Amino acid sequence: MLPMTFTDFKNYFEANQNHYADLAWDDPHQLTPSELRAVRSSLQTFQRGESSEGHYLYSRAKQLGDPEYTAAMRLFIKEEQTHAAVLGRFLDQQGIPRLRGHWLDDVFRGLRRVLNLEHTIRVLLVAEVVAAVYYRALFSATYSGLLQQLCRRIMLDEEMHLNFQCFTLRTLAAGRGGVGAWLRRQAYRVLMAGAAVAAYTTSRSAMRAGGYGFFSFLTAIAAEYARTERMQRPDGLIAVRGGKAAAPAQPAGPLGAWQWPSQRLRAAQ
Repeated sequence: MLPMTFTDFKNYFEANQNHYADLAWDDPHQLTPSELRAVRSSLQTFQRGESSEGHYLYSRAKQLGDPEYTAAMRLFIKEEQTHAAVLGRFLDQQGIPRLRGHWLDDVFRGLRRVLNLEHTIRVLLVAEVVAAVYYRALFSATYSGLLQQLCRRIMLDEEMHLNFQCFTLRTLAAGRGGVGAWLRRQAYRVLMAGAAVAAYTTSRSAMRAGGYGFFSFLTAIAAEYARTERMQRPDGLIAVRGGKAAAPAQPAGPLGAWQWPSQRLRAAQ
């Protein structure tokens, strides 16, 4: 098997651009008052978080001097903006106002603006891990077929985003090790823990409706982050997982039939 390259990610993002074209916008389900109480605030927050124009991230990506990476990053940013657009349309359809700002989003944007490329990607990876678990909870939090469809597709995107960021970090940190690498790893574990607590605090109702209590949410975050750490190792396998996702304990909302998409995607060292 040939080694993975940034060209592979660029090609994937190019091929993936139109997979929101057939969403079921004619779904008649309107969120009930209890569903709105559960998901309204978190949907607003995550829609805002997906809305970045990506100028700082793109400018740092260009500093790497790899045109294939720059092209992949541009397409990645475009995909995040698509998430913001479809989530925003769903908010509009449900009569939920969009946020102009949120303190948690401001913190992450502020960190990314003052850091170099590697640390910007590490902060971004923390946010992607939170999103990966959040959309699992959101899928089970309502009976909206359209919202579940959105969650399925965003979860697949987030899976590839995690792979992309881990591959980038592995490339940037190649040949490095020792005390500095260990300290960096501990610092970002602390950031991940803090982000997880903040995310649960601000989206508690959606997490509970989706079957996650505080400790089961932290456990899911820890497992997801540990997986990204393994993918960053020089010998780590970067791959899209397959099969049925592990369900949180005693889900409180409708389960649906969510599973990781079954199509085979390339796995590479």
